[in-house]
Amino acid sequence: MKKLLQSLFILLLFASVAMAQERTITGTVTAKEDGMPIPGVSIKVMGTNIGVSTGADGKFSVKTSSGAKSLQFSSIGFSTQTVNIGASNVINVVLVTDSKVLGEVVVTALGIKREKRTLTYSTQEVSGGALVDAKENNLVNALAGKVAGVQITNSSGAAGSSSKIIIRGSTSLTGENGALFIVDGVPIDNTEAGNPDGALSAGGTANRAIDIDPNIIESVTILKGSAASALYGSAAARGVVLITTKTGKGKPSISLSSGITFDTPILPEFQDKYAQGSNGVYVDGNNGKLSSSSWGPLIDGLMVNGQPVQKHDPRKEFFKTGFTTDNTLAVNGSTDNSTYLVSYSYLKTNGTVPSTDFGRHSLFTKFSNKITKDITFTGQFNYINSINNRLAEGNGLASPYWTVYAAPISWNPFPTTNPDGTQRVYRAARNNPYWLVDNTKFTSAVNRFLPVLTVSYNPLPWLTITERGGADIYNDASIYHEAPGIVGGESADGKVYDREINFKQFNNDIIVEAKKNFNEDWFGSIIIGNNILSKSVKTVFDKGVGLSVSDFYSISNASTQISSVTNLLNRKIGYYAQLNTEYKRMLSLSLTGRYDGTSVLSQDKNYYPYGSASAAFIFSEPLHLDDNPILNFGKVRLSYSYVGNDNVYPYATSTPYLHPIISNIEFPYQGQNGFLLSNTYGDPNLKNEIVKEFETGLELKMFKSRLSMEATYFDRRSVDLITTTPIYPSSGFNAATINAASMYNKGVELILNGTPIKTKDITWNIGLNFSKIKNEVTDLGGLDNIQFAGFTNPGIFAFKNQPYGVIYGSRYKRNNDGKLLIDDNGYPVIDDQLGVIGNTVPKWNAGLTTSFTYKGLSLSAVFDMRYGGDVYNLDGHYLDFYGTTKKTEDRTATTVFDGIRESDGQVNTKVVKLDQGYYQNNESVVDETGVEDGTYYKLRQLTLAYSFSPSLLKKTPFKGLSIAATGRNLWVYAPHYTGSDPEVSLYGTANGASFTNFVTPTNRSYNLAIKVTF
Repeated sequence: MKKLLQSLFILLLFASVAMAQERTITGTVTAKEDGMPIPGVSIKVMGTNIGVSTGADGKFSVKTSSGAKSLQFSSIGFSTQTVNIGASNVINVVLVTDSKVLGEVVVTALGIKREKRTLTYSTQEVSGGALVDAKENNLVNALAGKVAGVQITNSSGAAGSSSKIIIRGSTSLTGENGALFIVDGVPIDNTEAGNPDGALSAGGTANRAIDIDPNIIESVTILKGSAASALYGSAAARGVVLITTKTGKGKPSISLSSGITFDTPILPEFQDKYAQGSNGVYVDGNNGKLSSSSWGPLIDGLMVNGQPVQKHDPRKEFFKTGFTTDNTLAVNGSTDNSTYLVSYSYLKTNGTVPSTDFGRHSLFTKFSNKITKDITFTGQFNYINSINNRLAEGNGLASPYWTVYAAPISWNPFPTTNPDGTQRVYRAARNNPYWLVDNTKFTSAVNRFLPVLTVSYNPLPWLTITERGGADIYNDASIYHEAPGIVGGESADGKVYDREINFKQFNNDIIVEAKKNFNEDWFGSIIIGNNILSKSVKTVFDKGVGLSVSDFYSISNASTQISSVTNLLNRKIGYYAQLNTEYKRMLSLSLTGRYDGTSVLSQDKNYYPYGSASAAFIFSEPLHLDDNPILNFGKVRLSYSYVGNDNVYPYATSTPYLHPIISNIEFPYQGQNGFLLSNTYGDPNLKNEIVKEFETGLELKMFKSRLSMEATYFDRRSVDLITTTPIYPSSGFNAATINAASMYNKGVELILNGTPIKTKDITWNIGLNFSKIKNEVTDLGGLDNIQFAGFTNPGIFAFKNQPYGVIYGSRYKRNNDGKLLIDDNGYPVIDDQLGVIGNTVPKWNAGLTTSFTYKGLSLSAVFDMRYGGDVYNLDGHYLDFYGTTKKTEDRTATTVFDGIRESDGQVNTKVVKLDQGYYQNNESVVDETGVEDGTYYKLRQLTLAYSFSPSLLKKTPFKGLSIAATGRNLWVYAPHYTGSDPEVSLYGTANGASFTNFVTPTNRSYNLAIKVTF
């Protein structure tokens, strides 16, 4: 017993000695900038393998021996700080933002912040301030010229028009190619509802990214490659636009910003010398005579009944100055445990076309609270109400641009009606544009809700469990009417339709993240998660044709009534994991895996795995170049990804019965209903599309980070693309939806950023981005071609071994050497065969941004450039025939066409006239003449701003005050394009860019804004 007591005594003695040698040190880490706690700060006990991280409240607790001398505190975006351990067991640390890495912390997939230097793939970030400075109603347009590898296309300059963003080229043949939009970790819809009469006949509508108010955005990160976006699932194969909204911080404040914008249309040039008529003979359209042409006499000196004919400018008289007001009120702040932000904005644009406008109310709230020591709750809610009034665009006769662009300078459109009530027109089979303004209209009213709820639990300093639920819910109610008396409509008695789209999308993620410093050299993190995405779209469409009572636009007023209801349901489940590890801050490795299941594919093929592997080596670390005056940072990276994609509409695996349209008769017809089996066979064996991508890059920083460069090469292959291909009629079907096609995109991206001048008062920054992408369709599954846009000819098509999006149509005949063949009269010979006549893919895109600041004064600019890429300018093709384009003004011009005479093979030497006969019988007959080079150079944005210094505001109620003047599209140079803007495409967000036909011209804009903070 005595020996046992002695043993216990000795054991207790050793234990007490050991305890005496251990200490528990606690404390809080905060940021010097705003005093807020910093979560996730790594704390290392120097000289040991012991390390912990701060919790969501910035607090930490670490056990160490009495012999430990110091603690090291490090966090992304802050300068590393080493603190000596004194006698106290409480150490509070204030970290300072590291100017070397300021702006180098980026938001990646799932909203996780990572240090840019450790990334193994290419991303690019645009600040929220840059988006606000752009003064664009549509968020997508605000990104133009700022990101390498990104191409943005507008549908028109109309109020509420759509915009499309393509990252690294198209990845799907007939499916969605626009980037996936994510707001604070939750995917949102960015589709375009479109006009029920089709883009070609009636133009488009807004894309839903227009609902997002730029004023609430902290930053936008573009995830370009599949390795960067694979965690977001199959929809991210086409790239991701990752939006991070603002969070309240600092002392309570109220800010108010207000701006006004004036828009003037950028019109193409027109001839202004010749009046209505043909072959020099005047046709008096003002007194009931009809003629489509402006090939009449000179208007100067032209007399009718002894009075000179008045000269008009139909374009400038129709379009007006647009006007936009944009007002935002925001309240934000934070306490020890909470942050809050409330923002309300109202934007209203009156378009450059009469009776068109776009209005948007946006309410955004965000609140975060530390419920307990380890649990943080964040809730946010965004409500948007928008109303868009617009007129039809495109090739349909309800588009007023048919007669605006083609109208003779001798025609007065007023009054719009004749004494008998019929339209007063200058040509048959067209409408008076002002009559259309008063008697047709498309209105879309959208109510949208975007809630996000996030709960973060930190049971251990190195472990975070996040539950995030979000939704995207909106109703889009549209109505369109045409009054009786319309020319070329579905009925001369007019029509009306109502369409209501109810969209619901619910997203849920549960994410477990563990990260730990194993020792001074090794850091590792792992993410495991589950995603559930459910989407339903219900569309109710009612159309009434033939109105009985004037000015009563109701379906009940129609003699023929047609109704349909469409339900699309889609559900996806995904399981994902990502492993990141870093060795000595110089070698990074990332492995990603995901397993998705989707309801739109075959039941035995609806689950598919994919993943990515990527690595980066910071070679400047082992070379100790941090303080090198020339090269202070260098990194090479490499990645490969294999990503699945379920890019097909629901029910593509089935063959449904549909309401048929037979010889323009649409069922139900005269009280008789009818259905026919679809002639497109739905393949029950559909599987996922696959995108394989290889990426490598080099990143350098020089002259103490005053100059940086990032170069990337990528090779993206899309296979098993889902397409509709012809099959033998003996099967009972004309076509089938199958996995058949493939294509590739490969290219280079270059990003340069420099600070030529940086002093106490002056800073000059300049950035250049450049991208060159080669695209080719390698297989169409037995098809000769697939059409995306336009007519049978001209149109935008895909052909095997051609780029995605070539222009196809009639052409001139050429010999084997490509020389034009000329007839004996000296004019080019028209080929009997149709063919490829243009390539819509640009040879390269580039953007230049620069900013110069002197104390509170700043001047910034954005230049945007595109070289190559053909555009089909159908306007010019039509208007050459009518004689209204600028090039038809010289009616005595002659030329010798460069070519070979078809009859004898000799070089053509015959001089011919470029007169009405040439334009109407040759040039306007051939689609090839409408193809124009889409090269452009734009001064897209120029901003001059001044922020008053706090010293000047001491005796005022303001904490901050700034004013800014911004111009957009102040200079547009398109040397080979005769239309308004080669960037515009009638088809909006749909596949088939670079096709323009009678749309609202792009605007040149002038904005003045002021912002005050209380």
